[in-house]
Amino acid sequence: MSVIDSLGMLIARKWIAGEDLPHAIQEAKRLNYQKENVIMNYLGEDLKSKRLVEQNMAQIMQLLDEMHSKRIKGSIAVKPTQTGLIVSKSYFEKNFSEILAKASRYGITVWLDMEQYRFVSSTINTYLKFHKRYRNTGICIQAKLKRSLKDIERIAKQKGMVRLVKGAYKYPSTISFQDKRSVYNNYLRCMEYLFSHTDKFMIASHDDRIIRIAINSEKKYHKKVLFGMLKGVRSSLAAKIAKSEDMSIYLPYGEEWIKYSMRRLSEWEHTKIIIRSIIQG
Repeated sequence: MSVIDSLGMLIARKWIAGEDLPHAIQEAKRLNYQKENVIMNYLGEDLKSKRLVEQNMAQIMQLLDEMHSKRIKGSIAVKPTQTGLIVSKSYFEKNFSEILAKASRYGITVWLDMEQYRFVSSTINTYLKFHKRYRNTGICIQAKLKRSLKDIERIAKQKGMVRLVKGAYKYPSTISFQDKRSVYNNYLRCMEYLFSHTDKFMIASHDDRIIRIAINSEKKYHKKVLFGMLKGVRSSLAAKIAKSEDMSIYLPYGEEWIKYSMRRLSEWEHTKIIIRSIIQG
């Protein structure tokens, strides 16, 4: 590993659980001990060949086996392009079905992550298709996209489960909100709809205001919802919330950590937190 790669991994370790499954399971156990669930994610995306997809599928299946045997409390997240969507939609659906079937036997929830805009509609359509058969699945929706509220309305009508995030991908202004205030306001609109129309969903945010509003909304609507945060970002706050709420930590691992890390670094607020935590040891 080069000096640059070593430095990059030093920074990335704040939000990456390691490059292999044993390290990831070890970190998952640590978080479980702190009363925090995990959303485990084997890193991989934009796969254009069946050979690479099959390698990722083998890793995902092994992850499910390990979570079951080690009694890890949590779920997994997979990406459509990691499981075959670029190769073909039918190939992706076949693989997603196999993941859901095994996860269902183990009682593990599978989150379908969101990616670049060209995959959004296919991702939602596939999720809703399989949600009818497998109830152990949820989908990530990005508040920064202008279409997201309508997507949530559609998912809610079919009793799907949403993990609401801000969104880390870059999109043009024609399809997404560009400034923080607009994204924040749309997040609140989406969250309000979820509280009003669904019973189970996840608020995945590190924003104090959003978290405070969500906790107050639990009392208003007499509902207990799920909360989610990224590994290494505001860990003390996550631990505090976990004392009274259902908290899950997004726990990515694997050799393909660079793309994920670059998206995290592009969010300056996260970067400041990471740099400060490294300096403080």
